Amino acid sequence: MAELALKLKKELSGVVYIIVVSVLLFVVLAWCDHFLYRIFSSNFFLTWHIFLELSSIVMSFAVFAVTFYTFEESNRLRSMIIACTFLAVSLLDLFHTLSYKGMPVFLTESSAEKATAFWTLARLTMSCGMLASNLVPCDKKVRSCEGLWVLSTIAYSIFWLMVVNYRIDYLPSLFIEGKGLTPLKVYLEYLTILIQLITAVLFLAAYIKGDCEDKGYALIVKGLVFSVFSEMAFTQYTNVYDTYNFLGHIYKIIAYYLLFRALFVQNVQKPYQELRAAESQLGVYVNNLEQLVAQRTAEITAANQSLMKNLEYARNILLALLPNTFPSVKGVKFAARYMPCENVGGDFYNIFRLDDEKIGILIGDVAGHGVSAAMINVFINQNINFKKEYDDGRQKVFTPRGVLMNCYHTYNEMPFPDEAYVVMLYGIYNVVTRKFTYASAGMNTNPLVIRADGQVEVLQADGFPICKFAPYFKPSYKSRTVHLEPGDSLVFYTDGLIEIDPAQPELFSQDKLVEFVKGLKDASAQEICDEIIDAYHALLGDKKMLDDVTVLVVKACKDDV
Repeated sequence: MAELALKLKKELSGVVYIIVVSVLLFVVLAWCDHFLYRIFSSNFFLTWHIFLELSSIVMSFAVFAVTFYTFEESNRLRSMIIACTFLAVSLLDLFHTLSYKGMPVFLTESSAEKATAFWTLARLTMSCGMLASNLVPCDKKVRSCEGLWVLSTIAYSIFWLMVVNYRIDYLPSLFIEGKGLTPLKVYLEYLTILIQLITAVLFLAAYIKGDCEDKGYALIVKGLVFSVFSEMAFTQYTNVYDTYNFLGHIYKIIAYYLLFRALFVQNVQKPYQELRAAESQLGVYVNNLEQLVAQRTAEITAANQSLMKNLEYARNILLALLPNTFPSVKGVKFAARYMPCENVGGDFYNIFRLDDEKIGILIGDVAGHGVSAAMINVFINQNINFKKEYDDGRQKVFTPRGVLMNCYHTYNEMPFPDEAYVVMLYGIYNVVTRKFTYASAGMNTNPLVIRADGQVEVLQADGFPICKFAPYFKPSYKSRTVHLEPGDSLVFYTDGLIEIDPAQPELFSQDKLVEFVKGLKDASAQEICDEIIDAYHALLGDKKMLDDVTVLVVKACKDDV
């Protein structure tokens, strides 16, 4: 409110100053009429008249030009009305100048009556046009039909040119030579003044409210005030060469200069002012850029550190879910290596006792890797059931196929995304019979059996993955059995081990892995794990890991080992 009041005070003070000075000038002329009033010579008056009128014509046409040629960008109806108004005014003022008393013949003989008619038409056209432009909403758009507008304006001007030059007798008299102005001319001047005052008030109100983007409204108001006093001067003259007529032209050129500044100079300067403002803002931004970059870098670093810290917590949680020790069972040894390709991964494994004779062995891979895979990993570890405990101490060990079936149904009850899935293999090793019974839920790698004599068997692993497909399909998991002799090794691994480089799928394929482990028949479980991982790193080189890698080894030993 304070800013608005200051803005109003500033503009009103300028308008009041113009009014006070102009009123005082008219009072002085009235009081000192006997020695200030004079009739100038025709040569002196015509010289100044031509200069002043041509100046106003040039400014009017300039306003038309800049407003008309910016219409293509804005399509604002207000701009087109202003453009056509000042085109008509520039033409009518030109006809007025060429028809002024004392000028050469212009179509017909020049006279005060013709010049007065053109003058009155120009003033009424300017006043009504400016009022009409103000009454049109600022954002009112029209289609690009500017040619029709210009042709209509030219036709309007030529119509009055023909009427005033050849049919002036059809028009009421506005000036009588030797007598001065007719009452109609005076009334028309007062009508022009009234329209200009209303227009000035409307433009001032729009400027104060800030309804539109135009910054020249204050200059338009001042220009219209000067134009009002110009019209007042033209109600007082009795001779077309006298003091009041000259004063009216002086006020007119000042009014047109202010309108020229508002409608032409402001619009021409506006892009450069906006460019300078943008350059200034850019300069400030550049000066602060280093500070802003340092600030943003610090924020990103802090956020990254927080994220890495949270990922480290998640990594520790996942590692805690993996067994750090294996069951100590006579006749069998275990070993495992796990390497996530990111801070957290989707591979998982476990080795645990089910009872005195049975050992549960689990290995799996969640589709993808990263945080989402890790969360599903946690779910699998927390919700998979391997046996049932009864109150009387008895327990029931679930078969591998039963474990996978139960896991499939439990998974489908969870709100996991449809595209997420898990592949896994679960088996039970009987340390007495040395039989390994297993079932696969879409495990995409085949376990290997390294026989004591160096032969390698590839076990079959298929089945349906653990996924959100229960409404459409009920899988049937099949249990298979393999017998281990003392010295035999059972090797499980995830697909990250053999998918080192998509561009070279044969770099460490299953067949090459089979050939490699043939030389590990006499190695311990831990040695087999380490040798396979060392081979993986050798082939990986400086390339980035693409997936998590897990290797799990079960070694059947002699009973006394």
